This record gives sequence, C-alpha cells and structure tokens, in this order.
Amino acid sequence: MAVAAPAIEIARVGRIFPGDPPGVPPVLEAVDLTIADNEFVVLLGRSGCGKTTLLNIVAGLDRASSGEVRVAGRPVTGPGGGKGMVFQQNALFPWLTAARNVMFAAEMRGLSRDDSAGLADDLLRLVGLEGVGGKYPAELSGGMQQRVAIARALALDPHILLMDEPFGALDELTRNEMQDELLRVWQARRKTVLFVTHSIWEALMLADRIIVLAPRPGRIVLEQRIDAPRPRRRAEPALIALHEAIWQALRAP
Repeated sequence: MAVAAPAIEIARVGRIFPGDPPGVPPVLEAVDLTIADNEFVVLLGRSGCGKTTLLNIVAGLDRASSGEVRVAGRPVTGPGGGKGMVFQQNALFPWLTAARNVMFAAEMRGLSRDDSAGLADDLLRLVGLEGVGGKYPAELSGGMQQRVAIARALALDPHILLMDEPFGALDELTRNEMQDELLRVWQARRKTVLFVTHSIWEALMLADRIIVLAPRPGRIVLEQRIDAPRPRRRAEPALIALHEAIWQALRAP
C-alpha cells in the first residue's frame, strides 16, 4: 500500500537576495522541514529571520536559491496548487462587499455565481459573520476584515492554508479572539496550516508544532511539539515552561 506524501516537504532550502552585499549571510540556509497532513505548524522568530521568505517560497510567491519545496509530493513552481494565503493586511477588494470578496475566490475555482453565493454565505457563517455579507470592508472592524479574508481563502478550498502574521495588526483582545476563532474554523474544516508569527504566546496557543528560526542565516534552532489539549490557557505551568525555553532559543546568537 502506497504511503501518502507529506503535505509540505521543505528540503535544504536556501535563499540569497541578489542585492545583498558580498559576505552578508543568506536569508535562509539549508532549511529542512516536513509537515504532515492537517498539522498546524507555526514559524516563530525575530524580524529578519526569514520566516515570511520561507512562507512565500512555500506559497510559490518567491523562489528558493537552493533546495526544493514539494506539496503533496509535487515541486512548487508557483501560486495555487491547493494553497491558500492570508496576509497581515487583509488585501480585500474595497469595492466589493464581504460576500462578493468571498464569491470572487469561489468563482476563480470555477463555481457558478449561485453556488459561489451559497458558499460565501456558508463560509461567512463559519467565521462568525452571518448577516454582514452586504457590508463593504471599510464598514467592518479589523478583526471582521480578517475573518472575511480567512473565508475568502477557504473559498478556494485549499488543502494548505498559509498565514503571514494575519493578526499582527490587531489589538491584543481582538487578536486573542481571532486565535480562538481560527482554531474553531480549523477544527471544523481541517487543513494543513503553516502560520508565521513573532509572538511566542500566539504560537503556544495555536500550534501542534513550533519551529523557531534564527536570523541571518535563517535556520531552525528549535523544533517544539505542543501536546497540551486545546483550548489552552496561558496560566498552564507546562506552557509557561515552554515559553521560557522558546524565549531562550530566540535570544541565542
């Protein structure tokens, strides 16, 4: 019986930016990482450690200088191919309503207008936005806009959801609420998630596994599995101990 390929395979991936002066360490250096189907993995690190660059390479928005990324066993050559992306800035179309933003993604994958409208209703309900489909992005709060962005990404029916600090621009209370909301959606519609953040607590609340990257050259310095059941509380002694261990890894030169 054939064994299914991992959802994501990152093999010896390096990235050098052409404009960097000679002698500057690479942004990424020989990164190896395998992510299982439906696993929630968080890339954690300081600014400049290459976590967004690595995410963009997985997404097909950037190319590795060395190594290879495979999704479901196939080399990544560009965007699409079962990958959906959510950015820190939600990138919604301001001239489209919330429902039409989600419908746009559904229609991009070939659904009819009627089917797209039905799916948009379902997904907006899933992310807690029932009844706001007729509002424009400017009429929604930052957290609501990010919920629409998540619904739009799900409308593509991706196997893999790539998220680049999607809650980084939100206030702390809204950010915590959105973390809970994301976990609820993920548990309802299981996807493989690769999530970028610089927040240790955000990583601890969300991840099955945390990958800590060190900057220049970007490399993995810690790989930590989180076995605590969800929902998690910051007061749990095991999570406090893990926070300290991750903090020390981030501080290491």
